[in-house]
Amino acid sequence: MQYKCVPAPKELVIDKNGTYDGAVRSFADIINKEANDGWSFHSMENIAVTQKPGCFAGLFGKKEETVYFNMLVFSKG
Repeated sequence: MQYKCVPAPKELVIDKNGTYDGAVRSFADIINKEANDGWSFHSMENIAVTQKPGCFAGLFGKKEETVYFNMLVFSKG
């Protein structure tokens, strides 16, 4: 079995009175594209990535920053 990870849409914004249809379609578009290439949707996982500050960060008071995002996991075979 093979697995493939694809970043999920990062920032989904809707109007105050809008619907979630557009956000849902963003995910569906990715899933359908991968399905056309023979991949089956497996799961969506939330992962954390921590970025360490650069060598001059101490001069500007910057610290490590952690960003959370979703990735879509697909399987084949």
